[in-house]
Amino acid sequence: MARQKDYFSFESIRDREGNVVCYHVTMIGTIEADGVARMRTDFGADENQRMAFGRLTVCGLDKKIKVFTDQLNCRIYYHSYSEENGAVDIISFSAKDWRADEVYALQEGDRVLIEGRAYIRPVSEKYPDRLPEVSVTMTGMFLLGHKRFHSMNSGLVPQK
Repeated sequence: MARQKDYFSFESIRDREGNVVCYHVTMIGTIEADGVARMRTDFGADENQRMAFGRLTVCGLDKKIKVFTDQLNCRIYYHSYSEENGAVDIISFSAKDWRADEVYALQEGDRVLIEGRAYIRPVSEKYPDRLPEVSVTMTGMFLLGHKRFHSMNSGLVPQK
């Protein structure tokens, strides 16, 4: 089976004076079990705006992601490295309104492309020594395919 390639890139959007206004992020990865979106419906002035929050797993691109987080002086949700699996990075994302419905429909194993703006979440009082976390607010999402997980026992027929 061919290994699917993940992708991560970012670019800075600058104003006329050359100041960074925001960062635009594009990433391709997999929605894992702990990254399936959760929906909240209590946002906005009238507390009726929907937002979905999820996490995307991106493998093998730790150097690009490290450059990005160093520029912003922040961290991503999770990073690990092992000799056998390589680098695994988990990046938080959110979506509003009708995009929230699309994200909420994603399932474990879905391969997606997510585009959006990077925002830095403030440090929580619980962990004041940590760097702030970067999160991507979606402006676009494309479902690329499915990587379904099958149990070894799924084809077994129970005995009578």
